Amino acid sequence: MIIGIGFFYLTKERVEVLGAIIATGISLSLGIRQYKTENDKLFKELFTEFNTKYDKTFNNALEEIIEKSEQNEKYQLTPENEKLIIDYLNFCAEEYLWRTMGRIPKEVWNSWENGMVFFLNNPVINKVVLKQKRQKNSYYGLFEKIENRIKI
Repeated sequence: MIIGIGFFYLTKERVEVLGAIIATGISLSLGIRQYKTENDKLFKELFTEFNTKYDKTFNNALEEIIEKSEQNEKYQLTPENEKLIIDYLNFCAEEYLWRTMGRIPKEVWNSWENGMVFFLNNPVINKVVLKQKRQKNSYYGLFEKIENRIKI
C-alpha cells in the first residue's frame, strides 16, 4: 500500500493506478495467507496419517522384535517380520519424500528420524536394512540421508 501511495505521489498518475497497486498488494497478501493455510492443512493430514499408521502397524511389532532379539541372541526373523521391516522402510522413505518436498517441518522430521535410527540400528532389523540398501533408489534417498547414523 505504501508503495502504491508513493508511486501515486511521485508520478502523479491517475487514481486508478493507485487502486490497482493496492488491489495487487491485497491479492498477493491473501494468496500467501491461503498458501500457508493449505500447507498447514496438508501437514496436519500427513502428520495424522503417518502417526496413525506408525502406531497401528509398526510400533508394537518393531518393539516386539527388539524385545525378542534382546532376550535371545539366536532370534531369527519370521518372513512376516521381514516383510514388516521392509514395509517400515517404505514407510520411512515416504516420510522422507514428504520432508524433501518441504511438507514436513525439520523439527518433526528430526523426531521421526531419531525413531527410525533407533529401530534400524537393532542388529536383527539391521540385517534386513543391509539387504534393502542395495535397492537404495527404491527409497527416495533415505539411505543417503541416514547412512551415517545407522550401522550399514
